[in-house]
Amino acid sequence: MTDAEESSAAARGSRRRERTRAALIDAAEALMSQRAPEEIRIEDVAARAGISPASVYVHFGTKDGLLAAVTERVLGVATEALRSAYAADTTPLERFAGVGVAYLRLLLDHPVVVKYLTATGERGPATAVEVEVVERFGELRREFEQSIRDAVDDDGIRRVDPELLSFFLFGAWNGVAALALRRDALVLPPERVEAAVIEAGLVLLEGLIVDGAPRG
Repeated sequence: MTDAEESSAAARGSRRRERTRAALIDAAEALMSQRAPEEIRIEDVAARAGISPASVYVHFGTKDGLLAAVTERVLGVATEALRSAYAADTTPLERFAGVGVAYLRLLLDHPVVVKYLTATGERGPATAVEVEVVERFGELRREFEQSIRDAVDDDGIRRVDPELLSFFLFGAWNGVAALALRRDALVLPPERVEAAVIEAGLVLLEGLIVDGAPRG
């Protein structure tokens, strides 16, 4: 085999490994949004991904390694999405609204976030990974608080307590998004969750916007 052929074969192998790894993380994330970590079995993840259980050990070593990889990816996605919204080159009012849209999209696309935050809120973080999740979302909540403060200082919205409003909205978004995970008569499909939050958000903004402030 020539050097070029060996390089091409190595590249194909690398891409195949990355696809397998991504499929396992996708499968594990889906299961983590439905079950507690201790209820998830390697065999269930492998079956959902259509891959042999042995591949999980090859790529992640242990179940904990796989679950940690899911958390790492979700935290990365959350941080990138929300900090992009925080850094948007718009007015403080538009930035404040944009962060809300970005956070809702994150919760709907990655319901495991809701599951994590609900579990840690009820019993407290039980592992180093859960501690990291809480700390990271604490940072993001504080950045959201700052976006509210900026909108207040810019006279874009009425004088409110940025900390209290950030906690209220953080709790409201998580609570409504959790309705999509219910398995009873109170379940609300994701598209209806999105519609509910958008409608409530418009009402909230109408009450917050100072008369005469730009509305985008």
